[in-house]
Formats: sequence, structure tokens, C-alpha cells
Amino acid sequence: MKLRSLQRHLASVRRMHLGPSQRGLRARLELVAEKSLGVGTFLWHTLDRAEDLDAPLLHHLPRGGGEKDVRVFTLGDLRDATERYARWYHAAGVVRGDRVGIQSEDGIANFVHFLAVNSLGAIPAPVNPNMAPDTAARYLARLEPRVVVADSGRLTALLEAAESPGALGLTVTQEEIDAAGPAGPLPTGYPYRHGDRDPVLIAHSSGTTGMPKAPVLGHRQFFTGKRPRILTMPSGPQDKNLLTFPPSHGSGLSYMMMATLTGVPTLVMEEQRGPAVAEAMRWWKPTVVIGFPITFGELATLGLEPSAAAHVTTWLATADASHEAHIRELVRLGRHREGGKWRQGSRYIDGLASTEVGMAVFQNIHGPDTEAYQRCVGYPEPVVEEATVFDEHGKRLGPHEIGYIGVKSPTETLGYWADADLTHRSKNDGFWLTGDIGYYDEKGRFYQYDRATDVIQTVNGPVHSLPTEEIVLKACRRAVDCTVVGAVSPADPELSEPIGVIRMQENCDDTAEHLLSQINAALRKAGMHQLSALVVCKGENDIPLGVTGKVLKREVRSAYAKILVADDDLRLDVARVRSVRGELGQLPPAGTTAGGKPGAAA
Repeated sequence: MKLRSLQRHLASVRRMHLGPSQRGLRARLELVAEKSLGVGTFLWHTLDRAEDLDAPLLHHLPRGGGEKDVRVFTLGDLRDATERYARWYHAAGVVRGDRVGIQSEDGIANFVHFLAVNSLGAIPAPVNPNMAPDTAARYLARLEPRVVVADSGRLTALLEAAESPGALGLTVTQEEIDAAGPAGPLPTGYPYRHGDRDPVLIAHSSGTTGMPKAPVLGHRQFFTGKRPRILTMPSGPQDKNLLTFPPSHGSGLSYMMMATLTGVPTLVMEEQRGPAVAEAMRWWKPTVVIGFPITFGELATLGLEPSAAAHVTTWLATADASHEAHIRELVRLGRHREGGKWRQGSRYIDGLASTEVGMAVFQNIHGPDTEAYQRCVGYPEPVVEEATVFDEHGKRLGPHEIGYIGVKSPTETLGYWADADLTHRSKNDGFWLTGDIGYYDEKGRFYQYDRATDVIQTVNGPVHSLPTEEIVLKACRRAVDCTVVGAVSPADPELSEPIGVIRMQENCDDTAEHLLSQINAALRKAGMHQLSALVVCKGENDIPLGVTGKVLKREVRSAYAKILVADDDLRLDVARVRSVRGELGQLPPAGTTAGGKPGAAA
């Protein structure tokens, strides 16, 4: 009895310093050292080491809700919900290797489905709730699912869009599963014991180039980059996470896993827009804010009160690299420890990520006084074994030569579902090609200049859109977002000229003519190719975004392809969104082709 009393006393002391849900250093070290730890086993290993299963852990904020609408989930709640869903799936005939499609807006439900399906050895395939029904139905049908679960309205839309009645397998609403009582026993051997290469997730890509791809992520592969973060993620006694990733996205699931492993209280939001996130920050008072660059861009430009960010020490972004103008605004806010005292300014961890590699593969850490910008995405993550750049013929390039970025990493996808050809074409010399155009310098830092599909081929040579967007956003401080694409060139219909589509704050009265003149002056000063037209918009949906928050440049290109060659009547239609043609006269040299040297005009 004395030993048990002492253990309880020590546990209570540890909780005084950490908080009831947080894992102490010993527990986290044990988790890191556990050889069988992976995506399919992390919940059960965490349950074994948790001291309080009833402590608040995940806090779910529904779309449109406020502080009073938050639902709290403990580790015990996650275990019980996982087992309840697993019983339902087992009764429905789901077995090892089956695919289960999920399309729900409920953030925690996505996570519980993910846990439950994996606990049976089946493969979850969550779909972003914003994906169009016809796209989602075709995407899921390719996976030949055993079951598809969706919110009632979404399931109706999916079934109407499906090519045949049985294309989606057994279909059931989220509401039916939630309302169901106990559904029989768990299978023998529950939970399923995963092998290293067992699939644990089919994660769809953003769909920026068309139908979303379906990379398969594995038990050990998807977890490899997360293991060290159990020790490095901020997890002090005052830390609180605010998670704004779509909970159906691989990144959202990853950081809910990290919250479970570390025990850091985490607010899981269904909404990713800046104003909603700013409002949640006022009462949640997070120390770490996690999201896509589009969310941080809106926070930076739509007016985040310094008091709402007063406790923030870390902004953690992933997917595309973030824009300098937005980073600089955010690192001025928040606080950091220096000399034992809190001082003004926070850090911004910018991660260039790839769904196919299961995590950020490059990382650049910014602070109030750092200067590593110019589209610098930093050094490869420690888990990346090697990163390089290739030309169009697959030859390795040297420092400052622009080409196709490739990485060699144990976190690489197991391949695209049922598409061996696409998997093969995505590799070169043992490297996974991320789809990014860029280069590296003598220090080994990498720079992202474009996506391979977005390079603009002009009469003067190729122009890379991302460095151009950086200049646009720095020249227009009231811009919320900007995208640069190619439009058909009046000089040659086989070539393009760069145009900009810019979203300004709603209270901005600058004309398109004034903004274009201001932008092109900044581009000339930087020695870069000028824009030939500018489209100004103020609505949050006027620049089309994919389901993961990335700009759909293919749709922007399609919408404004003829803006430079249209006759007056068509030009008048475009003028309703306040577009204006720029000068096509003497232009500085454009950027370089893959294998060339980056210059000021790149």
C-alpha cells in the first residue's frame, strides 16, 4: 500500500508541473524507444503509459461554433469510441485490407474512423468534406471500397453522383453509426498487429492538377518522421495547440496523433478561414498554431489582434511554402524565451510538404530577425536521407541550377493505389520527385520556384510564378492572397504571358490600374518579368482553392486564358472583375529552364 501511495503522490506531483493529460519525459522516452510504435499501434501504446485516461485532451470546435460549443474528448473517450466504431465495422463485414471511405465534417469523427478502421487491419480513405460530390464519388469508386461513411447530406450527393448503385460498396450515414448501439463483439486478435509495410491510410492529394491522386501510406513509413517529434514538439506545462488543418487530411490526422502521444491539450477546428481562427485564438489562447499557409496568410492580412496571439510561441505551417510578407507579420506577434525572460516575437516553422512523402521534407525556421527568404524552404528534414535536383533528362544538377527537386526518404509513399505506372514515373534514380521546381545553394539550403505544371513559357523564356508572387505581396501590403499564371500571348498563341489575380482586403479602394503600376514598378526594380494583366477581387472564394487550401492554378489559367487576346466585348466581361492589360513592351529577361542558373528574373 505504501508503494502505491507513493506512486500516486509522484503522479500527482508530475501533473502539477505538466497538466493532467500530458505525458512526462519518461513516458515520451519510452514511446520513442518502443520498436513496434507506428500508426497502427500508437493509441494502444499511449493507453499503456497514460496516467489519467479521463483528462481533457482533444477539444472539438464545430464549424460556426464558439467557446460554449466545444466538445471535449479524453484519451478514455478515444479508446471507447474507437472500440464502438470497430464493433460496427466488424459486424458490417470489414476485414483486413478492405478500404473504407469517410467523408465527414466532424473533425473528431474522422480521427475515430481512422483509428477504428486501422484497429481491424482495414485501410481508411478519408475524403475532404469540401470535395465536390462527383469528384469524390469517382475518387472513392477507384478504391473499390467495402464501406463508405458520410454525413447524410454528403452521402445523398455521393450516391447521386456515383456511376452505378454498387460503386461505393455498403453506404451508411455518419448519423446512423453514431446512433447505433453496441454492434456485437470485437474480432479475435483485436487490435490488429500491423507489419511495417501494412497500409494505414489512403490520403488523397489536393487535386491541383486534376483528379486527386491516391498515395498509400504505411504503418512504419507514415510514422517515421513523427517519432522524433514526440520529444521535439512544444509540450511544456503551459502549451496548448490550435489545429486548423482539415481533420480528414493526412496532416490533420498526424497532429491529432501527436496530441495523443504527447498529451498536449489541442483544439481541433473544422474551419480553416483566418477570421474564425482569430476568434478561437482569443479565448483558447494557444501557444502553438498549426495550419496551412492560406490560414496564416489571412491571419496576417485580415488583422489579428496582438492580444489574441499573446501566448503564441510557434506558428507551424506545412504544405506549400509560406509567403515572406505573411511570415514577417506573424513573427512580430507572440513571445519567446530569451535569457530566462519572455520577449516579443515568435518563431514560424515553414515546412514544404508532400502528401506522397507523408510529412514536410524541407524546413525553414523564421524569427523576428531572420532573413532566409527569397523562396528559401530551408534544409531537408533530418529524416530525409538525401535531397537533390535533376534536369529534364534525369541528370543531377549542381548548386544554383534550377531543376526538379527529388528526395530520398524512408517516409516515401508505398505507391499510388492501383497505379503502378504513376508510381514509377514519380521516381528517378531512387528519389521521389516532389513536383517542385527549384535549386539548392552551397550551404545545402533548397529554394522552391514553382510547381512543374505552373512554369509560364513566355516569348522571352520561362517565368516562375512563386518568386513573382512574393514581389506582388510585398508591393501590395493589403493583399490577402495572390496567384500568378500564364495567359495566351498576343505575340504567339503557343506561348504565354504572366498575369496576376490578387485578392485584396474588402476595404481596399485601390484600382486595378494603380495596383498593376505599383506591382510592375516593384518587378522592374527586382529585375523580373512584369505582369501583363491584373485581376482584382475581394471575395474569399474568387481565387479558387483546392480542398486542401492550395490555389487551383489550372482553374485560374482556364478562367483568364484569353484575357490578353480577347476582343473588346469579351474584355468588358472580364472588366467586371476589374482587370486591366499591362504593357507588353520591353521586358527584362525571363527566368531559366531546368538546368539553367537562377537570375533576378527567375
